[in-house]
Amino acid sequence: FFFTHTPEYAIPLRLVGSEMCIRDSNELGIDFLGFNFADVSPRKIKPSYAKRNNLSNYCGKVERVAVFVDPADVYIDESIKSINATYIQLHGNESTKRCFDIKNLFNLPIIKAFGVNNTKDLDNAVLYEDIVDYYLFDTKPTNKDKGQKGGLNKAFNWKILNSWNGKDFFLAGGININNIQSAINETNAFCIDISSGVEKVLGVKDSYMIKELYKEFKALV
Repeated sequence: FFFTHTPEYAIPLRLVGSEMCIRDSNELGIDFLGFNFADVSPRKIKPSYAKRNNLSNYCGKVERVAVFVDPADVYIDESIKSINATYIQLHGNESTKRCFDIKNLFNLPIIKAFGVNNTKDLDNAVLYEDIVDYYLFDTKPTNKDKGQKGGLNKAFNWKILNSWNGKDFFLAGGININNIQSAINETNAFCIDISSGVEKVLGVKDSYMIKELYKEFKALV
Protein backbone atom coordinates (compact mmCIF):
# COMPACT_ATOMS: atom_id res chain seq x y z
CA PHE A 1 0.00 0.00 0.00
CA PHE A 2 1.08 3.62 -0.45
CA PHE A 3 -0.39 6.70 1.32
CA THR A 4 -0.58 10.14 -0.22
CA HIS A 5 -1.68 13.62 -0.86
CA THR A 6 -2.17 16.43 1.51
CA PRO A 7 -1.37 20.04 0.50
CA GLU A 8 1.86 20.01 2.51
CA TYR A 9 2.89 16.41 2.16
CA ALA A 10 2.70 13.92 -0.66
CA ILE A 11 3.14 10.50 0.85
CA PRO A 12 1.46 7.62 -0.89
CA LEU A 13 0.90 4.40 0.97
CA ARG A 14 1.06 1.18 -0.97
CA LEU A 15 -0.46 -2.10 0.12
CA VAL A 16 -0.89 -5.55 -1.36
CA GLY A 17 -3.77 -7.76 -0.29
CA SER A 18 -6.98 -9.66 -0.87
CA GLU A 19 -10.08 -8.46 -2.65
CA MET A 20 -11.45 -7.16 0.66
CA CYS A 21 -8.22 -5.32 1.44
CA ILE A 22 -8.13 -3.86 -2.06
CA ARG A 23 -11.68 -2.60 -1.67
CA ASP A 24 -10.90 -1.17 1.79
CA SER A 25 -7.80 0.56 0.41
CA ASN A 26 -9.80 2.17 -2.36
CA GLU A 27 -12.44 3.40 0.08
CA LEU A 28 -9.81 4.80 2.46
CA GLY A 29 -8.14 6.80 -0.28
CA ILE A 30 -4.86 4.92 -0.52
CA ASP A 31 -3.07 5.95 -3.69
CA PHE A 32 -1.21 2.89 -4.90
CA LEU A 33 -1.80 -0.84 -4.66
CA GLY A 34 1.03 -3.26 -5.31
CA PHE A 35 0.45 -6.64 -6.93
CA ASN A 36 3.42 -8.90 -6.36
CA PHE A 37 4.26 -11.14 -9.30
CA ALA A 38 7.79 -11.99 -8.09
CA ASP A 39 8.59 -15.70 -7.90
CA VAL A 40 10.77 -15.28 -4.82
CA SER A 41 8.07 -13.62 -2.72
CA PRO A 42 5.69 -15.36 -0.27
CA ARG A 43 3.16 -12.70 -1.35
CA LYS A 44 3.26 -13.71 -5.00
CA ILE A 45 0.06 -13.88 -7.00
CA LYS A 46 -0.24 -15.42 -10.45
CA PRO A 47 -1.50 -13.36 -13.39
CA SER A 48 -4.16 -16.00 -13.97
CA TYR A 49 -5.46 -15.48 -10.43
CA ALA A 50 -5.55 -11.71 -10.80
CA LYS A 51 -7.37 -11.97 -14.11
CA ARG A 52 -9.81 -14.69 -13.01
CA ASN A 53 -10.79 -12.75 -9.89
CA ASN A 54 -10.93 -9.38 -11.65
CA LEU A 55 -8.73 -7.77 -8.98
CA SER A 56 -8.38 -4.55 -10.96
CA ASN A 57 -12.14 -4.02 -10.68
CA TYR A 58 -11.79 -3.48 -6.92
CA CYS A 59 -9.14 -0.78 -7.31
CA GLY A 60 -11.26 2.14 -8.46
CA LYS A 61 -8.97 5.08 -9.13
CA VAL A 62 -6.07 3.63 -7.17
CA GLU A 63 -2.82 3.25 -9.11
CA ARG A 64 -1.98 -0.40 -9.75
CA VAL A 65 1.69 -1.36 -9.41
CA ALA A 66 2.93 -4.65 -10.87
CA VAL A 67 5.94 -5.79 -8.84
CA PHE A 68 8.64 -7.98 -10.40
CA VAL A 69 12.09 -9.41 -9.72
CA ASP A 70 14.20 -9.81 -12.89
CA PRO A 71 11.18 -10.63 -15.08
CA ALA A 72 11.00 -11.80 -18.70
CA ASP A 73 9.11 -9.62 -21.17
CA VAL A 74 6.41 -12.22 -21.77
CA TYR A 75 5.73 -12.49 -18.03
CA ILE A 76 5.60 -8.71 -17.63
CA ASP A 77 3.10 -8.46 -20.46
CA GLU A 78 0.83 -11.16 -19.03
CA SER A 79 1.01 -9.72 -15.52
CA ILE A 80 0.37 -6.05 -16.29
CA LYS A 81 -2.60 -6.99 -18.47
CA SER A 82 -4.08 -9.08 -15.64
CA ILE A 83 -4.44 -6.00 -13.39
CA ASN A 84 -4.45 -3.24 -15.99
CA ALA A 85 -1.27 -1.95 -14.35
CA THR A 86 -0.42 1.73 -14.30
CA TYR A 87 3.13 1.32 -12.88
CA ILE A 88 5.88 -1.28 -13.02
CA GLN A 89 8.13 -1.85 -10.01
CA LEU A 90 11.44 -3.64 -10.55
CA HIS A 91 12.88 -5.12 -7.37
CA GLY A 92 15.67 -7.30 -8.74
CA ASN A 93 19.09 -6.79 -10.29
CA GLU A 94 17.78 -5.07 -13.41
CA SER A 95 20.48 -3.03 -15.15
CA THR A 96 19.99 0.51 -16.39
CA LYS A 97 19.62 -0.86 -19.93
CA ARG A 98 17.05 -3.42 -18.81
CA CYS A 99 15.00 -0.72 -17.04
CA PHE A 100 15.22 1.47 -20.14
CA ASP A 101 14.07 -1.38 -22.38
CA ILE A 102 11.15 -2.32 -20.12
CA LYS A 103 10.00 1.28 -19.88
CA ASN A 104 10.05 1.73 -23.65
CA LEU A 105 8.48 -1.62 -24.40
CA PHE A 106 5.52 -1.30 -22.04
CA ASN A 107 5.22 2.49 -21.89
CA LEU A 108 4.59 2.57 -18.13
CA PRO A 109 6.36 4.53 -15.38
CA ILE A 110 9.11 2.60 -13.61
CA ILE A 111 9.72 2.38 -9.86
CA LYS A 112 13.18 0.88 -9.30
CA ALA A 113 13.84 -0.66 -5.91
CA PHE A 114 17.22 -0.78 -4.18
CA GLY A 115 18.24 -2.48 -0.98
CA VAL A 116 20.08 0.01 1.22
CA ASN A 117 22.81 -0.83 3.71
CA ASN A 118 25.17 2.12 3.20
CA THR A 119 25.72 5.18 1.00
CA LYS A 120 27.39 3.05 -1.70
CA ASP A 121 23.96 1.60 -2.44
CA LEU A 122 22.70 5.12 -3.10
CA ASP A 123 25.66 5.76 -5.41
CA ASN A 124 24.53 2.79 -7.48
CA ALA A 125 20.95 4.08 -7.56
CA VAL A 126 22.06 7.43 -8.99
CA LEU A 127 23.06 5.65 -12.20
CA TYR A 128 19.35 5.10 -12.92
CA GLU A 129 18.36 8.75 -12.45
CA ASP A 130 17.65 9.50 -16.11
CA ILE A 131 15.72 6.27 -16.70
CA VAL A 132 13.37 5.52 -13.82
CA ASP A 133 10.46 7.64 -12.62
CA TYR A 134 10.74 6.87 -8.91
CA TYR A 135 13.07 5.02 -6.59
CA LEU A 136 12.11 2.67 -3.79
CA PHE A 137 14.56 2.23 -0.93
CA ASP A 138 14.15 -0.91 1.12
CA THR A 139 16.09 -3.02 3.60
CA LYS A 140 18.92 -4.84 1.86
CA PRO A 141 18.44 -8.63 1.93
CA THR A 142 21.00 -11.00 3.41
CA ASN A 143 21.76 -14.61 2.54
CA LYS A 144 19.29 -15.65 5.25
CA ASP A 145 16.44 -14.13 3.23
CA LYS A 146 16.76 -16.88 0.58
CA GLY A 147 16.45 -14.62 -2.44
CA GLN A 148 13.49 -12.61 -1.18
CA LYS A 149 14.07 -8.97 -2.13
CA GLY A 150 11.45 -7.10 -0.09
CA GLY A 151 8.76 -7.55 2.55
CA LEU A 152 11.38 -8.66 5.06
CA ASN A 153 9.74 -6.93 8.04
CA LYS A 154 13.04 -5.18 8.80
CA ALA A 155 13.79 -1.45 8.84
CA PHE A 156 17.16 -0.06 7.78
CA ASN A 157 19.05 2.99 9.03
CA TRP A 158 17.04 5.81 7.49
CA LYS A 159 19.77 8.35 8.28
CA ILE A 160 21.65 6.95 5.27
CA LEU A 161 19.06 8.71 3.11
CA ASN A 162 20.04 12.15 4.44
CA SER A 163 22.61 12.37 1.64
CA TRP A 164 20.12 11.55 -1.10
CA ASN A 165 19.70 14.30 -3.72
CA GLY A 166 18.05 12.31 -6.48
CA LYS A 167 14.47 11.81 -7.60
CA ASP A 168 11.56 11.23 -5.26
CA PHE A 169 11.60 7.90 -3.47
CA PHE A 170 9.26 5.43 -1.85
CA LEU A 171 10.36 4.25 1.61
CA ALA A 172 9.90 0.57 2.46
CA GLY A 173 11.17 -1.90 5.02
CA GLY A 174 9.43 -2.90 8.24
CA ILE A 175 7.21 0.18 8.49
CA ASN A 176 4.21 -0.26 10.77
CA ILE A 177 1.90 1.69 13.09
CA ASN A 178 4.67 2.00 15.70
CA ASN A 179 7.31 3.60 13.49
CA ILE A 180 5.42 5.33 10.67
CA GLN A 181 5.79 8.67 12.46
CA SER A 182 9.57 8.24 12.49
CA ALA A 183 9.51 7.17 8.84
CA ILE A 184 7.79 10.42 7.93
CA ASN A 185 9.77 12.69 10.24
CA GLU A 186 13.21 11.25 9.59
CA THR A 187 13.09 10.98 5.81
CA ASN A 188 11.97 13.07 2.90
CA ALA A 189 10.07 10.15 1.39
CA PHE A 190 7.54 10.86 -1.30
CA CYS A 191 5.76 7.62 -0.48
CA ILE A 192 5.49 5.21 2.44
CA ASP A 193 5.31 1.57 1.35
CA ILE A 194 3.59 -0.81 3.77
CA SER A 195 3.58 -4.59 3.48
CA SER A 196 4.50 -6.71 6.51
CA GLY A 197 3.36 -3.87 8.79
CA VAL A 198 -0.29 -4.78 8.24
CA GLU A 199 0.06 -8.56 8.37
CA LYS A 200 -0.78 -10.85 11.28
CA VAL A 201 0.28 -13.83 9.19
CA LEU A 202 3.05 -13.70 6.58
CA GLY A 203 1.61 -12.62 3.25
CA VAL A 204 -1.95 -12.07 4.53
CA LYS A 205 -3.07 -8.45 4.94
CA ASP A 206 -5.41 -7.59 7.81
CA SER A 207 -8.20 -5.08 7.10
CA TYR A 208 -8.34 -3.81 10.70
CA MET A 209 -4.57 -3.19 10.76
CA ILE A 210 -4.81 -1.35 7.44
CA LYS A 211 -7.53 0.96 8.75
CA GLU A 212 -5.73 1.64 12.02
CA LEU A 213 -2.43 2.39 10.31
CA TYR A 214 -4.13 4.68 7.82
CA LYS A 215 -5.83 6.51 10.69
CA GLU A 216 -2.43 7.03 12.30
CA PHE A 217 -0.97 8.20 9.00
CA LYS A 218 -3.71 10.78 8.45
CA ALA A 219 -3.20 12.11 11.97
CA LEU A 220 0.47 12.66 11.20
CA VAL A 221 0.19 14.45 7.86
